[in-house]
Amino acid sequence: MKKAAVFLLCFSMLFTGALAAYADDENVNNAPGNVRIETEVPDSHRFTVKVEGNVTFRLNGKEGTLFVVERLSEPELEIIPNEGERVTKVTINGEDMTDQFVDGKYKFPPVYQDEYIEVTVITEAIPTDTSEPDSSPDSDAPDQSKPDSSSSSSSSSKSDSKGGNSSSSPGGDSNPATGLLGGLSAGGLVILGTLTVVKRKEKSKSE
Repeated sequence: MKKAAVFLLCFSMLFTGALAAYADDENVNNAPGNVRIETEVPDSHRFTVKVEGNVTFRLNGKEGTLFVVERLSEPELEIIPNEGERVTKVTINGEDMTDQFVDGKYKFPPVYQDEYIEVTVITEAIPTDTSEPDSSPDSDAPDQSKPDSSSSSSSSSKSDSKGGNSSSSPGGDSNPATGLLGGLSAGGLVILGTLTVVKRKEKSKSE
């Protein structure tokens, strides 16, 4: 009986001490000036972009104006001008960021909150360089590498007119189909030549 009484007495003393310690802890936490702050860190943030300028705009390779990016990521902005134009100035939230772009791309610092930015792009037409000489050959100049067919034909005609036809003879033009020369056969020419020789011999004798 005495043991049971001693046990109950010890248990009551321990329980009373625990309640007193818990009460003191609650009083400290609820005391004026002590504030408990609890917050949840998001995994992603909204990235809203307003673009002014006639260009193609991409963020992380995607076109649009509203994006969801991972927290502490570094999204990459890309600006692509139209064909025949180039970007001359880029401002982000009023700050000139032209020098920060490399090959038309800019990487933002780590994102830790929702962002809304305004991008203004100014472009201009790429001027054409007219100072370089035309490397293509002049179409009006004659090509010296190729012989002039007209001049060769004219020279051949001149040589024919001066030197005559190599196959022609005093008797006339030959006909390749009949073998006649100036209307005479080969045999007729032999007879004609023989008569001429005889006449010349007789003339020389008479002299």
